[in-house]
Amino acid sequence: MKLRAVGTLAAAGLVASLVSAAAVAQASETVDAHVAAAKAAAGEDHGYIFNSLCVAPADGPAAGAVDAAAPDPAVFHVEPVKVFDNLYFVGEKEYSAWAVTTSEGIILLDTIWDYSVADEIVGGLRKLGFDPAQIKYAVVTHGHRDHVGGAK
Repeated sequence: MKLRAVGTLAAAGLVASLVSAAAVAQASETVDAHVAAAKAAAGEDHGYIFNSLCVAPADGPAAGAVDAAAPDPAVFHVEPVKVFDNLYFVGEKEYSAWAVTTSEGIILLDTIWDYSVADEIVGGLRKLGFDPAQIKYAVVTHGHRDHVGGAK
């Protein structure tokens, strides 16, 4: 049953990617074109993900500002750690984020909550000796806010 769900999800992702690629190929290479392609791929079923990742808040906090509703870092903070080889844990006590270092850049698996990215992911990578600007890809495993919140 689980394998079937993974296959269905993979197929849906492939179709969405092809639709997005076709839309982007036909549009000019602008930010607006990419956002429009993402909105088309999200459709009616994935509006939450689109709104979480692609729509800037109308009156959001300044870059780097701490969200007033965010918990004290003492509640969620854990030190980053090398797990093995080129795999690093840069998540929270309850929510995980992983960094895989490659010769082409860093691949981030999940982006945890928006309020904890600066402390856990950015700060964690720096503590491990890596430059967060070297993140090449952020792979979001699924559309829950504790996995997509920091993707922006």
